[in-house]
Amino acid sequence: MVVITMNSCPPKLRGDLTKWLFEIHTGVYVGQVNAKVREMLWSRVCQNIKDGQAVMVYSFANEQHLEFRTHNTFWKVRDLDGIKLMMRPKSPEQTEEVLPKGFSSASKRLMAGRRRKNPGNIGREWAFLDIETDGLDFEKSKIIEIAAIVADEEEIKLSWNALIKQDTALPPQIVELTHITDEMLDRGIELDDALRQLSDIVKGRTVVCFNKSFDITFLDRGFRDNNLEDPFGRVIDALALARKRVRDIDNYRLGSLAEYFGVSCEQHRALPDCETLYRVFLKLNEI
Repeated sequence: MVVITMNSCPPKLRGDLTKWLFEIHTGVYVGQVNAKVREMLWSRVCQNIKDGQAVMVYSFANEQHLEFRTHNTFWKVRDLDGIKLMMRPKSPEQTEEVLPKGFSSASKRLMAGRRRKNPGNIGREWAFLDIETDGLDFEKSKIIEIAAIVADEEEIKLSWNALIKQDTALPPQIVELTHITDEMLDRGIELDDALRQLSDIVKGRTVVCFNKSFDITFLDRGFRDNNLEDPFGRVIDALALARKRVRDIDNYRLGSLAEYFGVSCEQHRALPDCETLYRVFLKLNEI
């Protein structure tokens, strides 16, 4: 069982949801879908609801027999020894003082002490990856760009990206968003070649991406369709990590997190997004 509730639902998103779920009241969708479809629907909700709010509750094999997620809400999911609870925001009457965002000097000293005691990330390399697609439909849309960087806590050691040849013209809104043109893709490489290069980079490394249900779903399909071995081992979702560790933020978009941490955020392309993700991830590891 899956239940999704939201406000300010765009008509296109409503149409996507009603393909799989019943709308039993305005903004309330209920149904029975498998885990893959559930993750695809939630990813679509988070990407398209803009400034709206959404909550998803679904059956899960844990002690509570359910799991829940929130997007753009002030109610936050908290894990208490394996039990998921919902933290209710304080009312204006309860909040006497608005604290500035970020960490106090005492908190920074405490976190630095923890890092000295637990230097588990020293010497470790991660592979950060990102993709651009010509749409959000997992079945019909295609990957148009893949990028990855290899980095440790100190520096970026390798940067790679590839534009993917296409046999159809890009939608105008994708060109406007990414500044990738059909002419640029004409000079690109075939998807199977790009996936082989990506495999050489990520194999044996912990992969970090932002909203892995989107990127990894597209890439898994690409490896499968081209009869290539899936190279992914451990994959860290920086979006899920941010939702656990950052509380005082309006939304969890990569650009918003970059602004929160004072990290520069370049244009919306795969390689700059990888670099932004790398710097945001290091900040998340300091918490």
